[in-house]
Order: sequence, then structure tokens, then C-alpha cells
Amino acid sequence: MSLVEEDALTAEVVAEYLSERPDFFKARPELVDRLALAHQEQGAVSLVHVQMNRQRQRIAELEEEITALMSLAKSNDKTFHEFMSLQERILKCGSLLDVVKAIEEMAKSLGLVAYVRLFNSELSHYKLKKEDFQRFSTNHLNGKSAYLGRMRKVDRDLLFGESTHAPEMGSYVVLPLSGKSQQGILAFSSQDGGHFQPHMDTLFLRHLALVLSHLIQTLPWQNEQDKRISSTSA
Repeated sequence: MSLVEEDALTAEVVAEYLSERPDFFKARPELVDRLALAHQEQGAVSLVHVQMNRQRQRIAELEEEITALMSLAKSNDKTFHEFMSLQERILKCGSLLDVVKAIEEMAKSLGLVAYVRLFNSELSHYKLKKEDFQRFSTNHLNGKSAYLGRMRKVDRDLLFGESTHAPEMGSYVVLPLSGKSQQGILAFSSQDGGHFQPHMDTLFLRHLALVLSHLIQTLPWQNEQDKRISSTSA
């Protein structure tokens, strides 16, 4: 066995021995003071110095994680209450048009724009061609529960219509509405291109889409009062 192999074997044995006895240096503080490790910027530094630096670094990382978690919890708590309030409101609506208007108003209060587009809508503004959705779904959903991110003009025109001034540089979230059969989409847009990103959680939005899908199956598009108003204005 060569000297290099002996040194490597000795180093491995020592490393294994110390890893199995994490309290080895506790009873030998004088040995800790004599140990030194090479540092690229500070030269030779003591083991204690290295451990303290690592501990400070880990503490800083933990503080950043806690700050991020608190910020996320605060944001989620606000979002949760907003969506619960919206859900309570739309469950009291007497027509699907009232539901859509409530969703649009909630989105506006958050600085967003809501888009409800349905295959069987009685109003052309809310109508979506099934073949246009299928084209978007094939290209961007591929079985996923939602699409998040920026959107090309051709896709915006497919989903929302060419006359809708959807933000060109903004970001979008698109959720398919599926009850007993495909129904359409629920979508939101933001002027901020980074607002909706692929890694984001869509739990609250998926729940809203589920409630909306149920209401699509149970509510008339317009109640009698809305129909009278529509016929009068026409």
C-alpha cells in the first residue's frame, strides 16, 4: 500500500470515527483551539471560528425563511377571507349573470380583471367557442389544472375575444370549468407580468372554479328581472 493510500485510509478512518462521536471535542477544548482550517479569504482560521460562522449563516437563513413564511401566511389569510366572502356572496345569487358580475367586481377590487367564458353563454360577450378552448388546452394545459404566466396575443384572442383589451405584457391564470361536462374557463389577468407565475399555488382559485361549475349547472343565466331589463334596453 502506498503512502498516499495510507493517508487516505487514515483520513477516512478519522472522519468515520469523529462522525460516530460528535461529542469527541467536548472533552478536549484545547484540541479545538489548536485546529485550523484553510480559508480562501481569511487564511487559516480555527475550527471554533468556522463553526460560529456557519451557525450565524444558518441563523440568517432561518430568519429569512421565517420572514417569507410569515409574509405568505399573511397574504394567504387575506386571500382566504376575500374568497370566503366572495363565495358567500355568489351562493346567494339568483342568476349566473349575477355570479359573474360578483366575480368581476371582486377581481377589480384586487387590481385584477376576471374573465368568465362559457360554451353555452346566452350573451356573446361571455361566449367561448369549444374548438378555441381545445386548441389552447392542447398547447398549454396538457392535463394541468391551471395555466399561469404570460400569454401570447393569439391565445388571448382565442379565449377572451379580439375586442377584449387584455393586458399585452401582463400575466394570467386560466382554470378550466368542468362539471358533468366541459363548461368553459375562469381566468384572471394582472398588468404585472410577474403576478401569476407557474410555481404559484392555485388552491383558492380551484375552489372558486369548483363552486362556479356547480352554479353553472343549477342557476339560470338570467333571472326574470334581468331578462326584462335586457329586453327593454334592446
